Amino acid sequence: MDAKIKIALAGNPNCGKTTLFNSLTGANQYVGNWPGVTVEKKEGVLKGHKDVIIQDLPGIYSLSPYTLEEVVTRKYLVNEKPDAILNIIDGTNIERNLYLTTQLVELGIPVVMAVNMIDVVRKNGDKINLSSLSKEIGCPVVEISALKHEGCIEAAEKAIDAAKNKSVQDLPHVFTGSVEHALAHIEESIENLVDKQYLRWYAIKIFERDEKVLKETDFSSVISHIESHIVDCEKENDDDAESIITNQRYAYINKIVELSVTKKAKKSNFSTSDKIDSIITNRILALPIFAVIMFLVYYISIGSIGDFVTGWTNDTLFGEWIIPGVATLLEKIGCSDWLVSLVSDGIIGGVGAVLGFVPQMLILFILLSILEDVGYMSRVAFIMDRIFRKFGLSGKSFIPMLISSGCGVPGVMASRTIEQDRDRKMTIMTTCFIPCGAKMPIVGLIAGALFGGNAWIAVSAYFIGVAAVIVSGIILKKTKPFAGDPSPFVMELPSYHLPVAKNVFRATWERGWSFIK
Repeated sequence: MDAKIKIALAGNPNCGKTTLFNSLTGANQYVGNWPGVTVEKKEGVLKGHKDVIIQDLPGIYSLSPYTLEEVVTRKYLVNEKPDAILNIIDGTNIERNLYLTTQLVELGIPVVMAVNMIDVVRKNGDKINLSSLSKEIGCPVVEISALKHEGCIEAAEKAIDAAKNKSVQDLPHVFTGSVEHALAHIEESIENLVDKQYLRWYAIKIFERDEKVLKETDFSSVISHIESHIVDCEKENDDDAESIITNQRYAYINKIVELSVTKKAKKSNFSTSDKIDSIITNRILALPIFAVIMFLVYYISIGSIGDFVTGWTNDTLFGEWIIPGVATLLEKIGCSDWLVSLVSDGIIGGVGAVLGFVPQMLILFILLSILEDVGYMSRVAFIMDRIFRKFGLSGKSFIPMLISSGCGVPGVMASRTIEQDRDRKMTIMTTCFIPCGAKMPIVGLIAGALFGGNAWIAVSAYFIGVAAVIVSGIILKKTKPFAGDPSPFVMELPSYHLPVAKNVFRATWERGWSFIK
């Protein structure tokens, strides 16, 4: 394993990183968790290259450790030392994505930048000068379309070459003279205390007074000398150290964009997504639209099509074909009546009763995956934030709760993306009340056995679960550990686009298999 080349995929959320990872690795993936946290860990073998391991890092905006994902990514890059970083950026939103890139090139690890969604960039009439971008940012740049599988393998091979050649370009001049002067003093002071490969990165983090870096490494012998240079720089720039670094990064990024990106003049400042959002996220129309969409989703999956497929599975597939067929086979080979009954009616019949609900769940997962791939579910979290705040939660709690309607375990796992510890714990504690796909069959069986099959019993059980979430949130909000308001909800809304069948069926398969297990 040590002889293999390790390439880390790094990028912002919604930049197409996971789509690229799936394209590069296919089915050769391992999914687990990072040690000590519930953040999902994905790695796979590059197709056609058995000696190359692709590590899909969590989507992050910065290497500043504010979220679990940022902590995990930073620890991996600094401690595990991958051979190269393949940095995926969204070509339609290049300014924001380059902030992370400017941090990655400071790590001293070979970096290759892959400008994704290049097909959309061209469709919009924009142009990106790759040679200028490469020169200004300080790393090789390639263009790809992960969705259409264009340039993906070429980007990976470029990263392999960078890893083999250990090609790290000289860093461009990002900061002003006073900051660079302070950083030079810091580098000189700590050069014997840290790995020389990460000297520049450590210097910047110490300048920013990064708490985790200062806690994990002993700089006590030089910190007072370093602090004097930081204070002098803050006085000269009339700002705190972290803000100085952030502001100068963005100033540098704006310069890069001016030199490397040409955007077509647009007739309107509003994109198609903006126009759709003016209706979908409208203060008055948003909730009725959401209610109609969710009604249709559950009507199709549980009522009309789902009910028909489940009935066919239970009555025809198991009732007329599988169970009688197995019973006939066992009788022909001379099995006793009790064994025939045990296997056909007990084991297969029992399993069939549970598997009969799988078609409904698969239809539900397909519809939810389509809504996610289109970009609607991100809007729903934004819409629900106003309501959730009334009982102590934020809009970020909606996605875990929605996932829990299919299965509670991945719903709880999804709460890891909530940054604030208070909000995350409240979400975990309340999400467990959501009636999931595993609970509903049991509710249905109890309703049939004890209440004569009255439909209102099952429906009432569902709404009692939802009511329990609301009541629990209100009660928890009144207790000391969970007192206060939820953290502000800020999120990026991805552009709307047509769903991709491969992505929809992959997500459906993963959720469906999780439900069956």
